Amino acid sequence: MASNSQLRYNWIQEGLSYTFINKDGIKYRAYFVDISDYYPQFPNTYSFSIEPENPKAHPVDNRISVTVAEILKQFFQKRENAMIMVCDSVDGKEEKRRKLFDRWFDKYADGNILKYDASAPLDDYRLFISIYFSKNNPNKKLLLQSFYDLLKTDLYQIGI
Repeated sequence: MASNSQLRYNWIQEGLSYTFINKDGIKYRAYFVDISDYYPQFPNTYSFSIEPENPKAHPVDNRISVTVAEILKQFFQKRENAMIMVCDSVDGKEEKRRKLFDRWFDKYADGNILKYDASAPLDDYRLFISIYFSKNNPNKKLLLQSFYDLLKTDLYQIGI
């Protein structure tokens, strides 16, 4: 039997938005936003965000990573889907966010999802961005080329 820390939180799903409440009563929202209308070079590509309802510091909770991993697993069941994640820099914790998502990816990756990372120094911070897609995504060459083209502009085209 799995320990409690290995179980995901139950979520409520509305389209591509998921809400769940953790053991401390903190409500989280994880959601995807289709960016392919704005960036046609990224077909079936979505930005991904997760945020607590309350922005104060939160205790460590391993079940959040399990929950996010399950949400992403469900999202990537459609092999045409791709995801771009930009680490939010509003509070100066963008590098911590990048390291956290790197750990989660390393822990839960099963080899079916490819991940490419980039960063760019901007005026007051460093922008961290990653693209994820299935190794069987029929658009993977286009996605990767579009990602590298974006890097050539120092990521200035990205407004996700």
